[in-house]
Amino acid sequence: MPTGVDDPADAGPIRLWSCALPTPAMPTPRVRWVIEATWAKMRANPRHAGPTMSAELRAARTLGSKERPVAGDVLSGLVRHHRALERLDPDPLAAWYRLCESGVPDLDDPPNAYAIAVSMPDEMAEEWWTRLGPARAVEHARALAGRAPVALRVLREGFTLSVPYRRVGARGIVLEARCNLDIEAAYKEGYVAVQDLGSQGIVDAVGAQPGMRVLDICAGAGGKSLALAALGADVQAWDIRPRALDELADRARRARLRVRIAPPEGRYDCVLVDAPCSGTGVLRRHPENRWKLDVPTATQRELLERAVTLAPRVVYATCSLLERENEQLVRAVGAPAAEHTTWPEVDGPDGFYWARLEPGVSGAAEERAEARSDGITSPSSGSGRTPSASRPGASAPPRRSPGPRARG
Repeated sequence: MPTGVDDPADAGPIRLWSCALPTPAMPTPRVRWVIEATWAKMRANPRHAGPTMSAELRAARTLGSKERPVAGDVLSGLVRHHRALERLDPDPLAAWYRLCESGVPDLDDPPNAYAIAVSMPDEMAEEWWTRLGPARAVEHARALAGRAPVALRVLREGFTLSVPYRRVGARGIVLEARCNLDIEAAYKEGYVAVQDLGSQGIVDAVGAQPGMRVLDICAGAGGKSLALAALGADVQAWDIRPRALDELADRARRARLRVRIAPPEGRYDCVLVDAPCSGTGVLRRHPENRWKLDVPTATQRELLERAVTLAPRVVYATCSLLERENEQLVRAVGAPAAEHTTWPEVDGPDGFYWARLEPGVSGAAEERAEARSDGITSPSSGSGRTPSASRPGASAPPRRSPGPRARG
């Protein structure tokens, strides 16, 4: 991996390992106390660092409304930049304080400088470097170090918001200021839902029409199911995580949309496979994904092979930016009729991939379906209980635990 590159912003030479590091201000002592206590708990249980951070910041009653985001930004930064910070000090928090006091030091680039810049495993960073080229790779590293925009999907018109926003297309909204959505009537009453614009592009790829039968086979809490139902599609959603389906049923009631919750049965016009994945496309929003990277290609392929037996059109999607989960995996099953990758440094939204397959059901897919006796109804682990708010249905077999998921 080359180390000497020019800054794409001003064409001057830069140190690659530190190209995305910030020069932060020192937090106040009260904020530092919360940061240090929360950071210790995050490091004690890295796979749950995200929920731990959220819970601790909510419980930090000593912080004011403007101090809590400061603490959150520092804690997220410690995870985003942990490999670069560890070049300065074994404790990333001590290294962060050094940045606050002295700025970024001028250290030579090591051979794996780009992996350090994005705080990712060397192999994954090498893929991005090769695929994007030096200038784009630097822009990508800096994009991952930034804050993801907050986007909403319009499910019903006739709402107001208390903060400025801009419309993107027919259904998209990007907020231009921070706000607490939990107190916004438009959100509480189901007029809008949180959904990244990249995720909304996956909904558009389905090409939903009124009355079109769509199966959302990995529905989770149902962001895409609700968006498809708002377009008039006849949506059936399934996931073997009962709590997620309970949340979907509640969200559908608030939005006044009909989504049938039941395991797959029969044929559909389209199947949406929003597969479990590494979450490498949503590192801005979930920097903690770096600490629980999983590339579940076996599960992804099983889901896609199952889906092509259920409908003449399949949309396969991930929030990953790794070819092994996207282009390579899709082509192992069939040739896509269309595909698209959203890159944060180019498009603005988070990183997503989708591919649309329209081969009908191939003989090979039929043979695989007949040979497999267990069936696939969802990628997540848990029981197959149908939520109380949904229609009764058969239980789903337990599956291996999925990788990180993006909201919506």
